[in-house]
Amino acid sequence: MLSLPRWTCFALVVATASLGAQSADAPHPDAPRPPRILFERGLTLDGVLNESAWSQTDSLTSFTQRDPRQGEAVSERTVVRFVGSPEGLWVGIWAYDRDPSGIRRTQLRRDADLGADDNVSVMLSPTADKRTAFLFTINPNGALNDAEVLSFEGESREWDGIWDGRARVTADGWQAEMMIPWQTLRYRHIDADAAADAWDINVRRYIRRKNESALWSAWKRTEGIRFLERAGALTGFKEAVKVLEDGLPRRAFAEVRPYVFSSGALTERRVGDDGALQATRDPGFRGTAGLDAKLAPTSTLTLDLTANADFAQAEVDRQVVNLTRFSLFFPEQRTFFTEGAGIFQFGRQGQSQLFYSRRIGLGGNGVPIPLQGGARLTGRLGQQQVGFLTTHTGGDNPSTAAVARIKRDVLGRGYVGAMATLNTPRTGAASGTGGVDFTLPYVIRDQNLVLLGTAAVDGGNTTGDPYYARAMVDFPNDIADIALRVDRVGQGFNPDLGFVQQRGITRTSWQAEFTPRPSALGALGRPLAAMHVRQLKFNLLEGDLVRTMGNTSSLSGLSNGRLTTTPFGLEFDSGDEFTVDLTRSYDAPEDAFDLFDGAVIEAGRYAWNRAALDFQSSSARTVSVDAQISRGGFYSGRSSELELSVRGRFAPHVNVSVDYTRTAASLTLVESTVRFVAQTARLRLDVATSPRLSTTLFAQWDNESNRGALNARVRWTSSPGSDLYLVWTSQWPTDLPNGVPWRTPTRGTFVAKYVKYFRV
Repeated sequence: MLSLPRWTCFALVVATASLGAQSADAPHPDAPRPPRILFERGLTLDGVLNESAWSQTDSLTSFTQRDPRQGEAVSERTVVRFVGSPEGLWVGIWAYDRDPSGIRRTQLRRDADLGADDNVSVMLSPTADKRTAFLFTINPNGALNDAEVLSFEGESREWDGIWDGRARVTADGWQAEMMIPWQTLRYRHIDADAAADAWDINVRRYIRRKNESALWSAWKRTEGIRFLERAGALTGFKEAVKVLEDGLPRRAFAEVRPYVFSSGALTERRVGDDGALQATRDPGFRGTAGLDAKLAPTSTLTLDLTANADFAQAEVDRQVVNLTRFSLFFPEQRTFFTEGAGIFQFGRQGQSQLFYSRRIGLGGNGVPIPLQGGARLTGRLGQQQVGFLTTHTGGDNPSTAAVARIKRDVLGRGYVGAMATLNTPRTGAASGTGGVDFTLPYVIRDQNLVLLGTAAVDGGNTTGDPYYARAMVDFPNDIADIALRVDRVGQGFNPDLGFVQQRGITRTSWQAEFTPRPSALGALGRPLAAMHVRQLKFNLLEGDLVRTMGNTSSLSGLSNGRLTTTPFGLEFDSGDEFTVDLTRSYDAPEDAFDLFDGAVIEAGRYAWNRAALDFQSSSARTVSVDAQISRGGFYSGRSSELELSVRGRFAPHVNVSVDYTRTAASLTLVESTVRFVAQTARLRLDVATSPRLSTTLFAQWDNESNRGALNARVRWTSSPGSDLYLVWTSQWPTDLPNGVPWRTPTRGTFVAKYVKYFRV
C-alpha cells in the first residue's frame, strides 16, 4: 500500500489540529448598515435611471478610499442602488464627477481589461459562504467584464455570465445600469419562511486619472473587494414573495447554446528543399454543429455539458522564444475548461499541477484533438464545494479523462480538500493520481496570514518516488508581502493529466517584499510625498532554489535557481512605477541542450549575475510605455535583453499595442564563440463600434520558429449569450531564400461560428 512521507503526514496532522483556531468570521465594527432591496416591475435597460423605483430603494453612499488615502471618503460622490424584478437583479450606479472631461473611457470590447478606465465593480455572493462570489464590472462606455472570485488574492476572468449593462456620460459624471438575470446567479431558494434572506455584496469605484480606489465595505489595504469576510449585506429578499408571487424564481432546468460553424482552409503547403512553397492538400470547406448546455441539478449546483466542442473563438497562444531547458507553460484559453476552473486548482501553477486541462484535447504541439463530449459539475453541497469533470476525445488514440475535487469549509474561509484524476486511453494503460490539501487563512490584528499544504501521489505506471508535497506560509499585506514555500517532487511523480516542470527535486522559494508609504516614514517621507511618491518598493531577497534529491552535498545538488533583490523602487500617485533589480542565476544541466539556433549549452555548472531597470507607465495615459532593460552574464557568456511594450488607448473605439523582445547573447562554447539575437514581436489592434460589436487583430512573429502568424476576429453579440464569431488565421514562413510569401501562406483558415442562447 502506498504511504505518504512521514514529514508530510506530520504537516497534515498539525494543520488539521489547528482547525479549531479562530479566524476572521466575526462581525466587523466597520461593516456598513445593510440596505434593503426593492422589488418592482417595468424597468428598462437603457442607462437612464429615471424610473421611480430607483428613488424609492435604499442607497449605498458611504464609500471609503483604499488608495491613495486609506480611510478618507471617496473624492467624488458615488451612489449605488439595487432593484429586483421578475427578470433579474438591477444595479443602478451614479458616479458623480466634478470634471467629466477627465473621465477615462477607452474600452468597448466585452471582457477587455477595464483597469485603464474609470469603472465600477459589483461583488455578489448569493450563498454568503465567504468563499464564492462573482464580480461584475462596467465602464463609462458600457463595456462589460466579469470574473469569479477564487480567493482574496485572485480571480478567474474566464468566467462568463449572462448579463447586460448600459452606461452614459452626463454633465455630472457618468451613470450605469446593470441587469443580471436570476439564472446567472447561484442562490438558495428563499421563501416567506426562510430564516435568512441576505446576500453578501460589495461595490468598488475606480477613478483612473486619480489612481483612486474606493469601496463600500472592506476598504482597508489588507482587504479589498475579494475579501469576502468583510463584505456587506443586501437584505429584503423575502419581499420578493409579495411582488414576484413565488419569490425569486427557481433556476431554469436548462440553458442551451447550440452552435453551427463553417470553416474553410486554404491549400495547406510545405516548404520544399529549394525553399519554395509546395501544395500538399486542399482541406476545402466543411460545416458542422455542436451544443453547450447548463443544467441545474440543485439551486447551488451547475452541470455543464458539451458535445462536438469547438473553440474557434478562443485566443491563440503567444509565440515565445524559450531560452531555458524547461518546458514552457501556456495558459488555458478554451471556454469549457476556463469557466469554473478555480475549483480544480491543485499544486503550484506552472511548476507542479495535478491537473492541467491542456492535456485534454490538445496534442504536444498544440494541434487540436477532437473533443467529442464533456461534462462538468461545479457548485456547493452544504459546507462542501465540489467539482467533477469528465471528457472523451477522439483522434488516433481516443481517451476518457475524469477529475474529481472536493473542498470542505473550515474556519472563516479556509478549507481541507481532496482531488483525484484518471486517464484511460484506448491504447495504453490507465493512470490515476490523487492528493489532499488545505488552506487556512487568518487575520491577526488586521494583517493576513495564510497557511497552505498539499500532498499527492501518482498511482500510474511510473517508476521512482511517486510523491509530491508542498507547504507554504504567506504574509500578503500592504506594507509587506513575505512568503516561504517548499516543494518536494518525486522522480516518479508524472501525472498524465498534470504539468510537472521538474521531477526528483526539492524547491525552496521565498520573498521578502516591503512597500512602505511616505506617510509612515515621518520627516524622511515628506520629500517623497512632495514628489507624489505613493509607495517605495524593496525586495530584500527573493529566491527560487531547486536541488536534486538523493544528493547530500548542497553544492553538487543545486540544479537551478535564482536570487533577486530590489534595492530601489518607486510607485507614483500617477500609477507610474520604476524599479532596479539585481539577480544571480544558477543552472546545472546534466545533459547538453540546444539553447537557440545551434548554441549548445554543455552539461556542467553555471552561475551569472544580471542587473535590470524596469519602468511601467500608468495605463491612464493615452500612450503608455513599459520597458525593461537588463544586462549581465548568461551561461558561459553575456547577454543584453530588451522588453518593450507600447500601448495606445484612443477613446472610445481603438486600442493598439506593440510588444517587442530582443535578447542579444555571446557565448563562449567548447570550440568557438557563438553569437545570436533572439527576437519576438507582437501587434494587437482592437477596434469596437459598440460594446456588442468588436474586431481584434493579433499578429506575431519570432525568429526561433521563423514563423509569422495572424489571427483576426470579429465578435457580434446579438443578445446576451448569443454571439456570431468570424475568425481568420494564417501563418507564413519568414526564413525563405526569396523572402516572405505574403500572398501564399503555409496555412490559412476562415471560420464562421454562431452561438444562440436559449433558456428552457
